Amino acid sequence: MIHIGIDPGLAGAIGAIDDQANLILCADLPVMRYNKLAWIDANDLTDLLMKAREGRAARITIERSQSMPGQGVSSTFCIGVVLGSILAGCQHIGVPIELITAAQWKNAMGLDAQKSTSLDRARLLFPTAELDRKKDHGRAESLLIAEFSRRQWVSKEAA
Repeated sequence: MIHIGIDPGLAGAIGAIDDQANLILCADLPVMRYNKLAWIDANDLTDLLMKAREGRAARITIERSQSMPGQGVSSTFCIGVVLGSILAGCQHIGVPIELITAAQWKNAMGLDAQKSTSLDRARLLFPTAELDRKKDHGRAESLLIAEFSRRQWVSKEAA
């Protein structure tokens, strides 16, 4: 089973690992822009997903992004456009998709809201991943979401 985690957003990322937590893929999400509007390129995302799978069974876990109180209408719209384009790309390959909140996976992984904590943990768990820059927190979180998915899967399989 390939466990794919997606940290949504224009600075988001996709991470994939196998059942033994071996790194398969870690990449920034492909972004398209038209004037001030930006979204995730569903075609390029689909290509990344197919590359990670290579014909193997997979599951996708996506952090469910949402608007925050006091956030503007334009920003809320952009969040929806980005999540919608991610869901379209994922749905296209026909594997199970699970939406989870940040609190769900971060609590399960013993993490706080700090991006640096996620980077530190991902660097420990996946030392070969390209997580050298401070701005790689999206990549780190995508891998940690994939690890959250893997741990859930392994515990269900063992039961």
